[in-house]
Amino acid sequence: MESLLELERQYHEHLVKLTRKTGLTFAEWQLLVNIEHQIDTQEKLSALMNLNVSTLSRQLGRLLAKEFVTKVPADGKQGRRYFIYAATAQGEKAIEQLEEEFHKFDENLFRHWAQEEQNLLQILLNRLNKSMERLE
Repeated sequence: MESLLELERQYHEHLVKLTRKTGLTFAEWQLLVNIEHQIDTQEKLSALMNLNVSTLSRQLGRLLAKEFVTKVPADGKQGRRYFIYAATAQGEKAIEQLEEEFHKFDENLFRHWAQEEQNLLQILLNRLNKSMERLE
């Protein structure tokens, strides 16, 4: 389990470095991806990402300031919960760039692994995940 924790730490560290290249934090990138997938209101985003409203508002404010998203009021509704968020062209470009970077990262990570080894790792990780779920 310690090896998995160390691997997760290294993986997260690498993802943070990749997201910084686009001017985003890791949390902002996750939020931007959800907005691009039409999870477009604070209420939906808060529920999906399990974030409190103040944290979410700050993250959305940073995305707005960086011009990665836009917000428009929902038809006939008032209050911050009723804004619709959408990714801008700049936001979509950042997502595309990060997806390319993640793909390169995966290729480099597993370039010396045979396909059978990759498949075995996936099987073992799935089994470990199912075992963890049974413990809950």
